[in-house]
Amino acid sequence: MQKILLTVLVFGILSTTGCTAANSQNVARQQASTYYGRSYEQLTPQEKMRLENHLSRQDAVAWNTGAHVASGVGRLLQGVGVLIWSVR
Repeated sequence: MQKILLTVLVFGILSTTGCTAANSQNVARQQASTYYGRSYEQLTPQEKMRLENHLSRQDAVAWNTGAHVASGVGRLLQGVGVLIWSVR
């Protein structure tokens, strides 16, 4: 039961981090005031592209971080499983 719960948790975390790359323009519309202090419509085309690229790169980093964490957890659980099995 714990394995299934952990798998669902890791999958849920990884699946929610990948939203920006597929929808960078809408995320850029929401974040424009945070980065530039004005609405997305007021930005120049270069600023729009720079913001969308920046947000997409951040999303890629989040995906990589999530994948590394999931891989590390998997290796840790595998190692713990081997140790428990060898103690028996």
